[in-house]
Amino acid sequence: MTMETKEGADLHDIRLHGRGGQGTVSAAALLALAAFEDGFESQAFPKFGSERRGAPVEAYVRISRSVIRAHNQVYTPDAVVIQDAGLLRSEPLLKGLNPDGLIVMNATEKPAGVDNGFRWICLPASQIGERHIGRPLPNTVLLGALAAGTQWVSLTALERAITNHLASKGEAVVNANIEAVREGYLFTENDEALIL
Repeated sequence: MTMETKEGADLHDIRLHGRGGQGTVSAAALLALAAFEDGFESQAFPKFGSERRGAPVEAYVRISRSVIRAHNQVYTPDAVVIQDAGLLRSEPLLKGLNPDGLIVMNATEKPAGVDNGFRWICLPASQIGERHIGRPLPNTVLLGALAAGTQWVSLTALERAITNHLASKGEAVVNANIEAVREGYLFTENDEALIL
């Protein structure tokens, strides 16, 4: 999938949406670290507010082969990652998404009444996270699906990013998240996810 953006064909803007406690900011950091592992320039940053557990959270990632000059929020993403489909009812999650954009969502089906030309990847990320991590955390599962759906970062780079970023949490946490990201990747790559 190639997408033209403001700074050139090699810049990919990603916006992540979730709720406090779902690891949205951590997912953005992991994606940026994985991109760096793959030889890209990258940046990740959250949109701060009065976040608390359960409150809507946004984070942004930019990946490019060239120097990234923009340091503002991502207003016209190439991909949107949605960790909680319930946010679609109250937040403008798809606002600004490029016409050929990709949506990776924690759900088993595309929401009813959403008629657009976007490409959707839907998978039960919370259930997969629960199985591997012991809690319904969808973040690393969705990163695996995003990587498989775009090929912007490699699975190997995501695994290295998880290993480095989560090392202080212990080997069991690292291994559980690596299994989660792998399943998200393979779920999408093997067409088990609902891909529209």
